[in-house]
Amino acid sequence: MAGYNTFSVFYDALLERLYKSSRRQAADALGLEPGAAVIDLACGTGQNFPFLVERLGEEGRLVGVDLSPGMLGRARRRARNWPQVRLLEMDARELAPRHIAEACGGPVAVDAVLVTLGFTVIPDWQAVFEKTFELLRPGGRYVIFDAYADAEHRVPQSRVVEFFAQADLGRRVWEPLERASKDFERRILPGSPHVHGGQLVLASGLRPE
Repeated sequence: MAGYNTFSVFYDALLERLYKSSRRQAADALGLEPGAAVIDLACGTGQNFPFLVERLGEEGRLVGVDLSPGMLGRARRRARNWPQVRLLEMDARELAPRHIAEACGGPVAVDAVLVTLGFTVIPDWQAVFEKTFELLRPGGRYVIFDAYADAEHRVPQSRVVEFFAQADLGRRVWEPLERASKDFERRILPGSPHVHGGQLVLASGLRPE
């Protein structure tokens, strides 16, 4: 993941416009209410932040988690005018309620978790899903947005995306959520594999009560 410190310099210029609409749809899928608490996992440079903050309001809490100090440095600059944003530099496999409480100044019930373009990159992604799904309050919503290209539908851009993002677009990243959640939904967002490397997939589900 060290390559993302260098990638952070170019990340926004290369990708922000490319995924802006999809990120907004992922934020919509969370169904956030003002004052809610949400974890933005693998938050990168904070490209989700504007869409989340406008839904959370001043009383909400947004905890961005990422392992790359370079990416978080840019996220910190993006969030400088949003006091509801807290950032954690850590391995998501180690993320625990106490880290969320320390970031937020006290215990909070996590209403939602959002993972955008993360699980195709995180090496031990299934363990990270299990860990972070457990952080949700009962009835809380988990949303995954990512790209997917199976062996039959791969295109040259699939290899380009995997090389630069250090990703595996063949992962069916929605399946652990489908097994663990209730009211699961999955849909394909507008986009082209020749641009994004694969189909753009949006999946969501609730932690059972």
